[in-house]
This record gives sequence, C-alpha cells and structure tokens, in this order.
Amino acid sequence: MDDKTPAMMALSVFALDRTLVSALNFLRTGMSSSSRAMCLNATTLLSNWLLPLLIVYKVEKAGTESLGLIVSREKYRAYAVYAVVGLALPALYFGFSRDLLVEFVEQLIFIGLAEEFFYRGYMMNRLCAWVGETKGLLLNAIVFSLAHVIFIVTRYGLGHPYFLAQSGLQTLLGGLLLGYIFLKAGDIVPGSVLHISMNLYLPRIGS
Repeated sequence: MDDKTPAMMALSVFALDRTLVSALNFLRTGMSSSSRAMCLNATTLLSNWLLPLLIVYKVEKAGTESLGLIVSREKYRAYAVYAVVGLALPALYFGFSRDLLVEFVEQLIFIGLAEEFFYRGYMMNRLCAWVGETKGLLLNAIVFSLAHVIFIVTRYGLGHPYFLAQSGLQTLLGGLLLGYIFLKAGDIVPGSVLHISMNLYLPRIGS
C-alpha cells in the first residue's frame, strides 16, 4: 500500500464524521438535547475510535505504534509528572467535584483523548508519511480547525462571524502546537494531557 492511500482513508473518515455531525446539528430541532448528545457521542465512538482501529488493523495491517499508542518505558516517569502537573494540581486548585469528574471522563472518551487519537495518532501519522512532516503538520492543523468551524457553522449558523473566526484561529494554532508535540514525543500522551487540561481548566479561569 502506498503512502497516499492511508492518508486518503483518514481524510475520508474525517469527511464521514463531519457529515454525520452536521446532519445531527441540522436535525437538532426535532431531537431532545439528550438524544442529540447521545448521537454525537456515538458518532465520536464510530469515527474517532472504531473506524480508525478497524482500518489500521484490518486494511493497513499495521499495529498500535502507527497510532501513537506505544510509550517507551523510559517515558513513564516523565508522563506521570505531566499528568500530575497538567491534570491533578489544577484540580486541587479549582476543587474536585462530580461535574469535574464527569467532564474528565467525557474528555477521555469523546473529546480530548479521542481527538488526539484521531487527528494526531491516526490522521497526522498518515499525512506526514504522505507529504512529509512539515506539510503534514500544517495540513493536519487545517483539518483540525476545519472540523471545529464546520461544527460551529452547522450548529449556530453564520450569525457569529467573530466567534467563528476566533475559534478557527484558536484551533488552527492549537492544532499546530499539539501536532508539533506529537512529532517530538512520537506518541499521543503529552498532547492528550495538554489538550484535556486546556479543555477542563481554561473555561474555569475567571469563572
């Protein structure tokens, strides 16, 4: 299998994911908020977890190292420190609560870790193998930003251009940072800790 085919399959999974999410956003008036949330979560499980794993193992015949899941033993201690500094200490500062625990589980399954697994471990690995690290990093960040822009447009429309532009720029820069971390680390752990930490604690600053 050439390098282009896995990258095209990853982009196809992305297109499927955004199509399903957009459809759920457009149909939200006929759904309860809980039903829509369940459908969005099911879409994430399918497109961010299940399909990449099936494609990698059954089509590419590759292993977990191609998904950024292999962590060398010498990194264990450093990553434990990252987790304490990035996740545990802020939780002590803001205060443990049931809501924080629920959000943390959601970040693991549906948001922060799921996005790092899909966009960096799965997609970026294949984009970089296809077009090289620099172009792969930039393309991955653009796709990551586009994913958020599509969600906002299909959910809220074009009536909030400042919010749309701000979110697009933030996720583009965030995609570049997280992609760079992934390239340097060789796995998704540091980026996942940072991603989850930002999602959990940035909204709590000043609140």
